[in-house]
Amino acid sequence: MRLADKTAIITGASTGIGRACALRFAEEGAEVLIADLQVEEGQAVVDEIGAAGGEAQFIEIDVRDPDDNTRMVEECLDTFGGLDILFCNAGVTLAAEITETTDEDMDSLLDVNVKGGMYAARAAVPHMLEQEGDSSILFTASKTGLVAQEDSPVYCASKGAVVMLAKALALDYADRGIRVNALCPGIIDTPMLNRYIEDLPNPQDAWQEFRQAQPIGRLGTPEECADAALWLVSEEARFITGVALPVDGGFTAE
Repeated sequence: MRLADKTAIITGASTGIGRACALRFAEEGAEVLIADLQVEEGQAVVDEIGAAGGEAQFIEIDVRDPDDNTRMVEECLDTFGGLDILFCNAGVTLAAEITETTDEDMDSLLDVNVKGGMYAARAAVPHMLEQEGDSSILFTASKTGLVAQEDSPVYCASKGAVVMLAKALALDYADRGIRVNALCPGIIDTPMLNRYIEDLPNPQDAWQEFRQAQPIGRLGTPEECADAALWLVSEEARFITGVALPVDGGFTAE
């Protein structure tokens, strides 16, 4: 029960990495607020946590809306009485060269991947500073926040921004009881990845290519990301702040 008596917000927690983290955090004792646009899927995660004996609640929000982020933090405080962990996990992807990317594409991606986390942190930090004990903020970045990849310049830029946001906030609050880190997943077997690959001309070849891209020889799982996230927000990582942790099967080691 490494998160006993802790409260956590997880955005984008209805599927994939966010869902796995919500289940894992609750298993370790945290009360979890599931924040997402997908109501049915998000409520299903709440029900799954409840069936296992945990505590969770769902709130429908759009992370691009600063007022929704404020409402999310207030909901956590009202429901659970505090906020110890903010996990800004919501994100979208975009595979397109810069010349094929519209203004709307850029704005939408940056609003979710970068500004969404900024809004959430801005809403959460004042409350974290007021309460006793240490707090933790975690962002889902990506291996593409550490190394670039082809045909994804705006996505890479957004994840690089998330890494630097985590590092800058870590410096601002290192001596005020708030640790801030970034999780950098590699190629993870999520519903988002499955949809992307199945839309490609040759999905079977794509699956093989993605598996071989990571030195460990396979895709990662959401549960493996959840284990890493759990460690980063737990007391076991109490001396860790400003870190961008790759969970990528060795991808960024090459």
